[in-house]
Parts: sequence; structure tokens; C-alpha cells
Amino acid sequence: MAEPSDRYPSCHCSVLVELKSGEVLVGYYAGSGEAKPDTAWVLARRPAGEEAFGKLSVLADTNGKPEGNGVLYQGQDGTLRCIYGVMHGRLDGEAGPGVRWRTCDLRMKTSQDDGQTWTDVEIIDSEWGNVPRCKPIRIANKDLLLGVEYGDGNSRIWRSGDDGYGWQMVGRIEGSKNQHPALLERSDGSILALLRPCGGQGRLLYSESRDGGVTWSSANLTELASPFAAIDAVRLSDGRFVVAYNSNPQARNPLTIAVSEDEGHSWPIKRDLVTGEGQ
Repeated sequence: MAEPSDRYPSCHCSVLVELKSGEVLVGYYAGSGEAKPDTAWVLARRPAGEEAFGKLSVLADTNGKPEGNGVLYQGQDGTLRCIYGVMHGRLDGEAGPGVRWRTCDLRMKTSQDDGQTWTDVEIIDSEWGNVPRCKPIRIANKDLLLGVEYGDGNSRIWRSGDDGYGWQMVGRIEGSKNQHPALLERSDGSILALLRPCGGQGRLLYSESRDGGVTWSSANLTELASPFAAIDAVRLSDGRFVVAYNSNPQARNPLTIAVSEDEGHSWPIKRDLVTGEGQ
């Protein structure tokens, strides 16, 4: 575990990246609480072959504005990237336009030394409403695709053709209200997006693209129960798909994994990893 500190007593939305060196980085936003002005984006490092993470270091801390969700990704050339958002609007009141997550921009920092030092911030999109959550994937044509929640209750797909140096918004996932796409490429080149529900649907959603992420089918229900909670997914080396999610439509526990042997058309194998209280 990466231990909390007096400066960062609360943390949320952690992400992991295994570096080419064998080290593991964990990153998340932390401070006195979600959407608090002192919330920063921090990292902890676990050296290769060791079990414990070291002390926290600060990747981004915008004065008076909270950092939000972020993702970590190491490119083919070894460049490490953090894509994240900062909230610019009101931090109190009911959720909606101009409040908290609906006011996040989309920005990026890069590192050439495995996260020891970072560049100044680069703004990908200054428009409010962008919230990343799941890592980008590299598809067969070498493009990177990144799914991002957008403030209108749908998701956006960003594409990079240069290993993450530049990004362009190319697609939208509409239909049943959704966010935080976890992207998986199938053997036929189509792309499956598994989606967090954000309209009280009680199940994970999915959408499909057959043109590299530009156009998408309308978001629809899967068989997998889910509350309003984050997910992540990965394609294993043997071709199976695995999704991590909360399988209770009313609560963020248990933590469950489901396995698909037909590239996301069905999910017959399920196992609870954590069943106790918590989220």
C-alpha cells in the first residue's frame, strides 16, 4: 500500500502503471477530500522486486483548484504520461453544470525519467466537462485510443497517432447515459467499450466501433450488474477479456472480476475478490 499522510489523508481513483524498468507507479488524487481546493495529484513508487511503495511525491497541485481523475501510460519510446483534469468551477452545491466534475479540463504532463521529474502542463482540451478514468489502449494500426467521460452524460474518444504526443477527439458514445469507457480491441479489429452507468441503469453498458473509434453504436446494457461505480478492463495475452467492477447494483461491494472467452459477448466466469465493507 501507499500510505496516507497528514497532508493527504484522503485519496481516490487510483491507477497503476508497470514501467519497462519493472518498477510500479501508483497515482491518485489526494487531499482533505474529493473536490477540495487542496487536492493534488500524487504518485508513489514500488521498486522492482520489492513489496512496499515509497513516499508520496506530487505530480500536480494547482493553487486553489482541485485535481481530479488521471491515468498513467508509458509509450513505446519510454515516455511516461499522466493525463488528468483540474476543476475550475464551483466546488459546493448539487452536481450539475458549473459544479465540480462538470468543470474539469483535460491536460497532460510527461516524464522522460520514469516519473522522477515532469514537464510543465500541456492543455489537451480547455473545454469543461472532461473526466478520464481508464487507461488508453494501443490498437492494431498503432493508434492510441483514450475514453473520457464528458459532462453531457455521454463519453468521448480521443485518438493519438504519434504515441501520445498529440491528441484529437474523434468519437462520441451516446445512448443510455454512460461514462469512463474501458476499451478492448477484438481479434477482428472492432473495439468494445465497457461503460460505467450514470443514469440509474443498474448494469454495465457497452458500445462497439468498427472504424477505429470514430463511430460507435448506441450504449446499451450488458448482463453485468453494477452500481454507479468505476470499472476497468484488460485483454489478456491469451485473448480473454477481464473486467473489474462492483457486481451489486446497490453498493460498491463486492469487488468482482468477470472473464469473457468470446471477446465480450458473454461473461460466464465471475469471482468476488473483496466481499467486506468498503468500496
